[in-house]
Amino acid sequence: MITVKQIVKKAGVSRSAFYNYFHDKYHLMEKLREKIISKLLAFYEPKNRMKYLSSKVVTRQICHHVFQYKNFYKHELNQPAQVQWISEMLAEKLGEVYGDKSYAIFAGYGTVGYLTHWIKSNFEMEPEEVADELLKIGFTNWAKMVKNIASH
Repeated sequence: MITVKQIVKKAGVSRSAFYNYFHDKYHLMEKLREKIISKLLAFYEPKNRMKYLSSKVVTRQICHHVFQYKNFYKHELNQPAQVQWISEMLAEKLGEVYGDKSYAIFAGYGTVGYLTHWIKSNFEMEPEEVADELLKIGFTNWAKMVKNIASH
């Protein structure tokens, strides 16, 4: 378990400076969690969804974000409560994007599930490959897929 002493030494700040901003190491983690997840959710803000930013570009940015913060996501997405919380936050944001709560829930939980799989595979694929797979899944015509399966 990491200590405040180790944190301040690594950060190169004094303990008093640390305690000016945080109550304890758990408060620090809570603030880091909020900051990193808000960066993730910011990709779904209207300014980032404008026509000139394609779904491909945004999805790649998201995958690069997860890769950049891979140690954080390895920790967070290994905890069921955090998986659910991040999925719910993403589903809420996707509800604004799609205007359909059911689709947003499906897409949010599916996206986090796929990203969790990528993380647990120790990032075997490059972020661009993961983005392409997410896009392929997201743009699948599921009605057509069901018809094709039913006809075989």
